[in-house]
Amino acid sequence: MRKMQFIAVLPVLFLATIPFCSHAQSTVDQVGNTADKVGSTIDKVGGLFKKKNKIKPAGTDATNTTAPGSSVAINTVYDFVPGNTLLFVDHFDSTKKGNFPIKWLTNASGEVVTLQQFPGNWFSITGNGLYIPKIKTGLPKDFTVEFDLVIDGGSNSTLYVDFEDALDGNFDRYPSNPYLQFRMYSGGSAYVECKGKDLNSHVNSNAYTTGGKINHLAFKKEGERLRIYINQEKTYDINHAFEGNRTYSTFKFGADFYSPTHVLISNVKIAGL
Repeated sequence: MRKMQFIAVLPVLFLATIPFCSHAQSTVDQVGNTADKVGSTIDKVGGLFKKKNKIKPAGTDATNTTAPGSSVAINTVYDFVPGNTLLFVDHFDSTKKGNFPIKWLTNASGEVVTLQQFPGNWFSITGNGLYIPKIKTGLPKDFTVEFDLVIDGGSNSTLYVDFEDALDGNFDRYPSNPYLQFRMYSGGSAYVECKGKDLNSHVNSNAYTTGGKINHLAFKKEGERLRIYINQEKTYDINHAFEGNRTYSTFKFGADFYSPTHVLISNVKIAGL
């Protein structure tokens, strides 16, 4: 009799637990929905922060680009100022096309030409020659020299620029007179040598271009200090490049190259400080 009573009670207990389980399941579902909403809100907030992180960082608009793998952007200033006492100017417009320019001396030859790609007249020089502008009194103690340069082809070419303590008009590539020489190679390697100071300096420049593009070269001598700019890049700034007791009165330039390469210059400007 007691067994029957116990069995009769079981259905009642089972039915009593059903509302409790349903209520618990509903609560779990609500908590889950709330968690989903919170997770969605976090994703949205995270998305907002991700968008803000896409803002361009400061310094990426720098004039000079950074090297691969570098996070530093370097800003430089083109601080070249030409001399205020004009000594020599030649745009080669006073010489008839096909003739050698009347303001220059050489141990080789050359001619004034025009280019389809660029305006103005250009002086086309030959390989292994040297060229000296006619300046009666020569260069003063301090000066600036500027010119435009085009090398068409130039898979293997070398530009030479000399400042020499002499007024004898010699055309030696490596003269016996004291001199400072700058060389620029077609691969982008630059070199400065000063005879008498045991100065030999090599750098690499990405600013120098061949293949028919215009390069603007600028040189400044101020005391013993030498500054060289290639397309507004300060390639050299040497405080003690020149001998202080000398006057480098002759400027001359030339180039080593082979046909069909062409080397041309224009807009030559020389001024004293």
